This record gives sequence, C-alpha cells and structure tokens, in this order.
Amino acid sequence: MRDRYGLALRDGDSSLVRSPFNGEDRRVNINNGLVMLADALPGANRIKAVQRALDGRVNPIYLEIGVSRGQAFQRISAAEKIAVDPAFKLSERSRRLADGKARVTHYFETTSDDFFASETAFLEQRPIDVALIDGLHTYEQVVRDVENALRYLRDDGVIFLHDCNPPFALAARRAESWDDFIAQQSGPLVIGIWNGDVWKAIVHLRSTRHDLLVGVLKCDQGVGFVRKGTPESPLSYSVEQVEALTYADLKADRKRLLNLKPARYLSEFLAAGAAPSPK
Repeated sequence: MRDRYGLALRDGDSSLVRSPFNGEDRRVNINNGLVMLADALPGANRIKAVQRALDGRVNPIYLEIGVSRGQAFQRISAAEKIAVDPAFKLSERSRRLADGKARVTHYFETTSDDFFASETAFLEQRPIDVALIDGLHTYEQVVRDVENALRYLRDDGVIFLHDCNPPFALAARRAESWDDFIAQQSGPLVIGIWNGDVWKAIVHLRSTRHDLLVGVLKCDQGVGFVRKGTPESPLSYSVEQVEALTYADLKADRKRLLNLKPARYLSEFLAAGAAPSPK
C-alpha cells in the first residue's frame, strides 16, 4: 500500500538524508531510478518470479496488492491484471505500460481489506492464477492479505510476497507505515530499507496452515512463495509465540523459520504445482 515500501531503492518519497545543520529532511529523488536498475539486474526477483509463474498459463489473471507507482505492475504480462492500492502514484506512462501488457486491467484505489470485503462478486468471476502481495509491511496485514487471496486462488495458483527476509534489525523494525518507520529514526543519516515484520507472516502460515507449501526465496529482500499443497517441514508456533518473535530469533534461525531456499528453487516449486489453467 502507499506507505509500505521499505527499500531505499524503492519507489516512494524516501527520506535518505536529514540535514545535520537545520534538522530538516532533504528528500533524495533517486529511488525510482535505483529500483529500476536493481530490478533490471541479472538474477531472480519478485517480478521475474511472478512472470515465470504466469508464463504458459491460459488466459491468466494476476492480482497485485500494493501497486503504488507500478514498478512491478507495469512490467507484468497477463491476460487480465488487477491492481489494488489505497493511493495510486502511477504516472501516465506507467499506466500505459501496465495496460499494454494485458487484455484488460482493473484498478481499485482502496485498501486491500476493503477490496476483498466489497469485491466478492468480481473476484468470484476471476479466479486468481498468480498474486503478488507487496502492501503494508506489517505481519497482521500480510497474513490477512494472504488469507483473503487464497479464497480466490486457483488450485494450482501461486502467491508471492515481497520483503520476507530482512537483512538487518533496523530493516525489520515494526512500524505502522513508511512514514512511521522514517519518523522513528534520528540523526543525519536515515536508513531507507524497511521490510517490517513481514517475515513473521511466513512463520505464522507455516505454523497454522497445514494445507499450504510456504517458504522464501533468497533473493530481492526475500520473495515468499505460497501454494496449496503438502507443507515442507511445518512449524508449530502458536499465534502468541509468533507475535513474540524478535529479529534476533530470525537471525539465529533464519533458514528453518523461513524455509529459506536458493533462488533456483523457483523452477522446482513451479514445476511441482504446474497444471494447465482452464480456458
């Protein structure tokens, strides 16, 4: 959603340098270019994972939660695309590019909770092949987004989540929005990498949903993957235990908690769940 982006290399009005002289924020407008550069580099990322999951499907439907400027949405090709964000920041060019990669696109400027609550009939007519959840970076919101998306996901559908493997404690800091995350920092240097506690959603799902295969690809700040099927090494944390987990717990046991996989595992994951979508 609008305030969710956690990377200094992400779109958004990221405050990277605060003036040491007068205490005012100086906005550095280099984020969009850096994001585009990072996403264009060789190797796996959320955009390439989504597109690989869509390729080969018949008339696939793609849902993206948390579109903002459309960094991912404008690059994804699908028969039908659905964009959800409470405050789109799409330029005319970004929207034109996004529309050009689909037969039809739908834009819902609302929160994901309201979208799922009010668009039941719309979604029932459009079973989702692939979804990308990159909205508000709080554990509870991500769990709700996944659970809601699962209600409309095809049996062979795939859900990807961004920002599931924070590289250091500050990036994993709990905040209710991007602005809140920035406001929590003081001093001349403001770190603009925010993944939030999205990683806890992976632990939660692996502990509570024994009908899902859930894990994280070790790339692009952690690309989570979810599909219906037999879980691999499920966890047994209670909701209260998940809530109590800290970044220190993640750092000490990252591979087990996240079911962390190398990026190349994507091929195995997609092959195992592959099935032709009905026309």
